[in-house]
Amino acid sequence: MAANPPPQRLGKPDRSMHLLSATSGAADIVAFLKFHMVFTSAMTGNLALFGIAIGQGHLLSATHSLSALLGFVTGVAIAALWKERLLGLRWILGLEVIFLLSYALCWLLWGFPPEGFPLYALILFSAMSMGLQSVAARLVNVAGVPSVVFTNTLTSIVLTFIQSLHKRLPLPFALRQQFTALLAYLGGAVVFAFLLTDIPILAMTLPAVLVALALWMYWRPAADAAS
Repeated sequence: MAANPPPQRLGKPDRSMHLLSATSGAADIVAFLKFHMVFTSAMTGNLALFGIAIGQGHLLSATHSLSALLGFVTGVAIAALWKERLLGLRWILGLEVIFLLSYALCWLLWGFPPEGFPLYALILFSAMSMGLQSVAARLVNVAGVPSVVFTNTLTSIVLTFIQSLHKRLPLPFALRQQFTALLAYLGGAVVFAFLLTDIPILAMTLPAVLVALALWMYWRPAADAAS
């Protein structure tokens, strides 16, 4: 009789995805609460906010959401130029760290500006970072989790759970991967909402640290295969 396979465990790709998902939650919380109600990670919600602003004639608010959309698209375009290269994942995560450091530096210089160029610079740096991250998540490739928007992931979790119960099948390992990534996004949102109120300097600087940790996980040559 064949031995039962060892239980699957969350590994380095999952841990890096958790860091990226928490960063995404942080980006959305800060942008929504401090950048005039935009999202720099969840572009579906950002498009909805853009539509609301246009429909209600709030053209200035529309430029905030439009800036986030353009920044995100720019980040994806930059990542597209690097994803097929040798060590592409490392380069993309490294660029994301640079953009997040620039984002933190802008905040250290200007704080939370009510309007003008400093506000748009913060939105753009945050959104470009999330665009880069959306491509990085595809390269990490953990159960189809995108790290920047979780609507499809939530749909997959519910579908898989109900189908497994209905057919009396064991829950697949991918469900655990998706669920923990979703919790990481939620955890990032909760923690950074607290930090934004009580310790704003951490709310603005920790995202770069989280992505730098994800980059460090892929720095060793053994990680090249996952890249």
